Amino acid sequence: MNKTPEPLFPKEKEDTIRENYGDWQTNYEFAKSVCLYLKNRGIVPNIVVEPTCGVGNFIAAAIDVFETVKKVYGVEIFKGYVDQTERKLQEYQKNNLIISYELYNADVFNFDFREIANQNPNQNILVIGNPPWVTNSGLGKNDGVNLPVKGNINKTKGIEAITGKGNFDIAESICDQIIDAFSHHSNTHIALLVKNSVVKNIIHRQHSHPRRIQDVRQLVFDAKKEFNVSVPASLFECHIGNDCQKECISYDFYTKRITHSFGWVNEAFVSNIQDYGRTSFLDGQSPLIWRSGIKHDCSKVMELSLNDSIYLNGLKEVVDVDDITVFPLLKSSDIGKGLKGVRKYLILPQTNISENTSILKERAPKTYSYLLSHATYLDGRKSIIYKNKPRFSVFGLGDYSFAPYKIVISALYSDLMFSLVEPIAGKPVMVDDTCYLLGFKKIEYAKLTLFILQSEPLKRFIQNICFMDAKRIVNRELLMRINLYQLSKTVDYSSIGISQKKIQEYQSWLYMQTTPNLFCNQI
Repeated sequence: MNKTPEPLFPKEKEDTIRENYGDWQTNYEFAKSVCLYLKNRGIVPNIVVEPTCGVGNFIAAAIDVFETVKKVYGVEIFKGYVDQTERKLQEYQKNNLIISYELYNADVFNFDFREIANQNPNQNILVIGNPPWVTNSGLGKNDGVNLPVKGNINKTKGIEAITGKGNFDIAESICDQIIDAFSHHSNTHIALLVKNSVVKNIIHRQHSHPRRIQDVRQLVFDAKKEFNVSVPASLFECHIGNDCQKECISYDFYTKRITHSFGWVNEAFVSNIQDYGRTSFLDGQSPLIWRSGIKHDCSKVMELSLNDSIYLNGLKEVVDVDDITVFPLLKSSDIGKGLKGVRKYLILPQTNISENTSILKERAPKTYSYLLSHATYLDGRKSIIYKNKPRFSVFGLGDYSFAPYKIVISALYSDLMFSLVEPIAGKPVMVDDTCYLLGFKKIEYAKLTLFILQSEPLKRFIQNICFMDAKRIVNRELLMRINLYQLSKTVDYSSIGISQKKIQEYQSWLYMQTTPNLFCNQI
């Protein structure tokens, strides 16, 4: 392996706050506590590898804790960090605590870790460290240079990849790189500090792309205490072996007590394996299609507040637009902890996403004039979803948006509260793209759906498949797993005040939705 030329961030970025690059250096004491835990587990490494070694605290802790360590490999993109680590290793070598070391001032994503595995076939290797806690988009927008090769690693399809589901964590990419590089070196143990979402995603991919990892553990620690950052994080631990394990046991790092296990149960990915069996009958395919709310990426122009019958936009301008294009709007903060009143109104330039907005010239001239006068904002939207679409268009708009009755839920709040939204002043209420919805023509069906979604069986099922520490607690994939028909058969309707005949009609209607369609022959 050859040392690469020193890669640096652009000069103008040198004073940028380090957290923009996911660079949280591990203090020596915490690194040592991780190593002591591994030693108590029976890990006895001869070789220590740190993929992004920083100032070398993990390497130093490993040498101090494991008497068996003879050689160290470290990779680091910042030359100043490499120099600090090398000074430490020179002292360890001088004192005969290690035999040799190799430090590489290199981009981790261009480094071939397979050579380390090949050079040390019979050695016990420990890969340890703290990769950057930042996503590829987060690092890319800061002009970071140590990015992995661009690619859709989760094979996300279509609009989900475009709107962000294809985004991934840099540490996740490094974990994947390490697992693949050492996949045939069965004496390799991996222990890396990562966000909890990284562990979840690694286990999730074990179903479609299994890899030879076993004894997979997640030890949750207090990232606020250890790094002064508010993010759910863990020590991710696994061993390269013969099994392709599809579940992970979660522990408390400080007490070492098991809290739960998550992973795959047959074809289902669940957050609580122990309790999932009691609610698995609800896991299937929703007969109704959950939709995301409206995405416009220009709140200063498209969202209005109403004060004394006067509309104001986010630029504090008085707005005069055609009433037929203005609709009440709910955002996550309006529904996340229970339904609140409408604070905002939304300008809708279309009735569906393919409609040509030029018809506004005739249909809604005041709205068209307003949008034209703020074209700089709207034309400057960067998302690819607006490419080759009508000017001023929005996304996430369809017949379902204009359903008079909606069941809505926020994707961002942990309370997981479903709410029923009815028309305001004769107009259907819209929700933004941080929310999900089901639309209904009939109020009775909407009320019955809300009733069963608020039932105890459903709450328990959600708890068993939902990861409460995720950035987005709820997603469409999770909601589409709820078998509403099966759920409707488990609920006691005695308190709802709807006739038994109507309830039976509703259940029959759910049963008939073999091809999900919100507006399919509502009885």
